[in-house]
Amino acid sequence: MIIFNLNIRGLGGGIKEKYLRQIIAKEDAKFVNIQETKVTEFSDSRCFDMWGDNKVGWVHNEGVNGAGSTLSMWDKETFIYSSHVTGRGFIAVVGHHSKSNCLCVVINVYAACSLSAKAAMWNAFSFIRSSHENEVWCCYGDFNAIRCVEERKGVRGYTSQKKEIRDFNEFSDKNLMVDLLL
Repeated sequence: MIIFNLNIRGLGGGIKEKYLRQIIAKEDAKFVNIQETKVTEFSDSRCFDMWGDNKVGWVHNEGVNGAGSTLSMWDKETFIYSSHVTGRGFIAVVGHHSKSNCLCVVINVYAACSLSAKAAMWNAFSFIRSSHENEVWCCYGDFNAIRCVEERKGVRGYTSQKKEIRDFNEFSDKNLMVDLLL
């Protein structure tokens, strides 16, 4: 299943929606995660337009007045929706991949910048993970955290945030997460 992830930095007008529709068609994406839509409300017709047809399921997390908002969309014939959970900074969508009948959890993440908000999201995520431990998990987006100081190139003073790095590594390890280098 081809999963596409994009931080769109505001959907705004039709130009970005047109770009999204083109990239979904070009890449034959079956699941799309978008961060930072900066939109508080979505409708079926808007999602149908972005997807290119009405065979799309979707879940939107409006964030706080549009800030931190996320949108997950999927091809209903490829990914059979079962349920979802939203929380501050994430959407977790549970469903079956139709070709393999594999039960999957696809997470769309756009974490807040404050450590307390990140810690709350990590705790919610860990709880969901423990209740769906037998499913295949895929996480996409921005945790707004790093695993080591070297990931923060060109930023001074980040070494003072060793607690956040340690906590994020503990969260990642506890949830058996693998950071794929791109």
